[in-house]
Formats: sequence, structure tokens, C-alpha cells
Amino acid sequence: MTTGPVGGAQPGRSGPRVLGLPGSEAGTRHAEVEFRDLRYFAVVAEELHFGRAAARLYITQPGLSQAIARMERVLEVQLLRRTRSTVELTEAGAELLNRGRRLLADLEGAVARVRMAGRGEAGLVRIGVAHLAEPLVAPALAAFQADHPSVVVDRSAMDSERLLEQLAEGRLHAAIIHRVPTLPSIDGAMSEALRRGRLAVLVGQPSRLASRPIVTLGELSEETFLVNPRSLTPGAYQGLKLRCSEFGGFEASVMESGVASTIALDIDWRSIRDGIAIALMAEATAHAIRADGVVVVPLKPPPQYVLALAWRRDEQSAAARRCLDYLRSYRDRHAWISDPEVAPLTHDHGPGLVAGASWKNSCLALRATASSSDQYRRRTRSAHS
Repeated sequence: MTTGPVGGAQPGRSGPRVLGLPGSEAGTRHAEVEFRDLRYFAVVAEELHFGRAAARLYITQPGLSQAIARMERVLEVQLLRRTRSTVELTEAGAELLNRGRRLLADLEGAVARVRMAGRGEAGLVRIGVAHLAEPLVAPALAAFQADHPSVVVDRSAMDSERLLEQLAEGRLHAAIIHRVPTLPSIDGAMSEALRRGRLAVLVGQPSRLASRPIVTLGELSEETFLVNPRSLTPGAYQGLKLRCSEFGGFEASVMESGVASTIALDIDWRSIRDGIAIALMAEATAHAIRADGVVVVPLKPPPQYVLALAWRRDEQSAAARRCLDYLRSYRDRHAWISDPEVAPLTHDHGPGLVAGASWKNSCLALRATASSSDQYRRRTRSAHS
């Protein structure tokens, strides 16, 4: 296919040129009509006057007459009846005008869509959001979709470990994860902090903590923490243990829930309502999902929660890159964080969590445990697949 003017473009500008039209009967030769000539014909058919049509197209009247004559030769039909004073469409001309307008509109739409895709303004973005992070990032994702209606955002929710696996496998363009130093490393991936803020504990109304305006982590040493199953989220499990050890000075007692928490599950809330366990999460998330009979008590920093935006270093999708840039801009406009700290996912990540020199040493020890748990989880999945 060659190139030439199309739609309302000026002559001399490049664009798709030749349209192949099959013959309507067996043995009829294939007719090649230039999109430029089709556009010229449509303007003449609308004006029914060669002079006005030539003026609209910014070409000479003889050049326009030659283009129409060329189309009639290619199609082997008469498209216009011309007299000294009038121009009329033939039946074949009316049919071509009807179909030609749709062809030109489809072409212009296709060209516009392709250009939008090249700029990242159209296409598909597959993004994963870690469990219980949705309330924290939903406003940014909703704003991106509102500002980019031609981009389809395929959003999935799962634990941070599985999100990183899918990112590494190329099944996700980006992931929003809970940044804890015990997550597995991913070669060729990058991350930066997206949002940081205060944690809170969810407790039952009969709890001794329910009436407190704020608590410290050290005051929770006698409590049992409700956590997602260790077999599904070993990094988060070890991360909680590390938080309590580093910032609270105690070994956390934990109770594993039956399933990974995505929303307020009745079985989870029952243990909290009854005072058997407490849950630790971002304060905004706690308020968003809190059930009746459960109280949100803020936790005095440190530590804080940190959500990170992760992506592959070699990401080629223009729509994905635009989405990443938009989320960064949204973060900065809304002052979600002051020091994003972009770094490879093979390095230690803990901005906002560091409290002492022993943090990184603890991370190294726990990473070895998390790595063993991750290898065991992979082997278990493979055995059942």
C-alpha cells in the first residue's frame, strides 16, 4: 500500500492511499481506488459543483476533474452526469458516496486509533493490585480511566508475591504491592514507592485497646495477629514478624486465616469481634472495610505502610508507560509520598520502615527464610498442577 493525502489532509501530506475493491462478478478484475480520489469524489458529490469542491480541497479544478475521470476508468462506471450548469450523481455514484463515506470514516478512525495507541492514549493495561491496597490506590486508577477512556485497564487483585510472579512472567504490565523487605527479588524489574502512611489495628469493641485514641506497636505484644495463610503469602508473614521484632521488640503471635483477605470476610471478623485476634493494615483501608463491632485504632509511627509501584525495566507498552507516568504524577500532586526512591527489585526496599541499623541485618536473615518458603510454595504448586 502506498501513501498519499487522506480525509481532510492537504495534498502532499502522507497517508494511506490505495483501496483495493474486488469485482462484483466472477472474472472482473481487481480495481484499485486511491483513498485520495475517493475523498475528492465525496467532496464533489456533496457540493455538486467542481469549482466549490476544488476550493474545499485546495486543488485546481482541472486536477479534480482528472481524479474523478480516473476513478470512473478504474471502476468502469459513470459516477457523475455533467452539463454546462449542473452536476448530478448517477445511481452508481450514489452507491459509491454511501459506501465511500463509511470507508473514509473507518480509515480516519483507524489512523487516529493507531496514533493514540502509539502515544499510549489507547490500548490495554494489565495492572495488579495487592490485597487490601485497593482503597488506597482506587482514586488514582479511577482518575486515569476517566482521563484515558480509550485505554482498557484490566485490574486483578492478589497477594504481592503472586503479583511479582506474574510481572516477571509478562502477564502484568505493572503491579502495586505492599513493599516489605522479605518479598522475593525479581530480575529486570524496578519499583518505587507510591504511597506511604499510618497503620492501624482493627480490634473488637470489648478489647482493652478499643477506647484508645492511638497505640504503639510495643503495646500489642500480648495480642494475636490475624494474618493471611503463610503458604500463600510468606513474604507478608515474615514482614509482620520483622516489624514487630524491629519496632515493637517482641516476637509476634499469629493466627492464620483460612483464606487470603480481599474484603471483609465474616470468618475473619468473628475472631476480631470476639477479641481472639487483631489485624494490622493501612489506616485508610481499615476504615474502608471495617465491619460492625470492630474498632479502628491508629498506630503511632514507626512503622508505616508502604505501597510500591513495580514494572519491568524493558516494558514496551506505550499505554502501560503512560499509566505508570500518570500514577507517579497523581502521587506527587496529592503528596502521597516525598521520596519515591526508584530502585531495582533485587535490592532492599524499606523506605519509611527503617528504625535502626539492625533492620537490614534482620532483612538478610528473614530473606533466607522467605526464600525457602517461596521455593517450597513453588514446588507445592508444581506438584498439584
